[in-house]
Amino acid sequence: MSVPAGLAAAFASRTRAADKGHREWIAGVNSRGVGRFQHAGRAYTANQAAFAVRTGRMPVGQVRPSCDRPGCCDPAHMDDQVTRQRDRAALASITGMAHRAPSCDHDQAVHGRHRADGRRYCDACNNAARRQPRCEYGNPQCGAETIRPYPCGPRCDEHQPARTHRARTQ
Repeated sequence: MSVPAGLAAAFASRTRAADKGHREWIAGVNSRGVGRFQHAGRAYTANQAAFAVRTGRMPVGQVRPSCDRPGCCDPAHMDDQVTRQRDRAALASITGMAHRAPSCDHDQAVHGRHRADGRRYCDACNNAARRQPRCEYGNPQCGAETIRPYPCGPRCDEHQPARTHRARTQ
């Protein structure tokens, strides 16, 4: 996706230069204090617009400033997820960190990430919130994916709690 025409001017009209090479957002902010605006029918955060103005491409993932100044939205200070991963991989290579092969079967080109210190991890394995719930019965757990929620945890039809079984007729 390319950057729409006029985005740089729209961004510049909502910011002003601050001390030591930073820029600050002077237009409206949302309830969390993040600068937001509409341009060409699309909503942008101040950081997304700044990144797009600098690189000429739309960001991938969350855009964060690389400086430590709160609220800075200078285009030169913005990095997206791809840029941060590239920088962390370069740091790991320069510092000679040995990378282990991932112990899972996930495609690391898609799910591979780097921590701030350069160590690799698998996003699919580490992010339990995104995982589909499975049956938690037994040790080891059953792991069936077709489940129903119960107060004692998610269970498949075979392991549902005793008091919820349908009345059996003989």
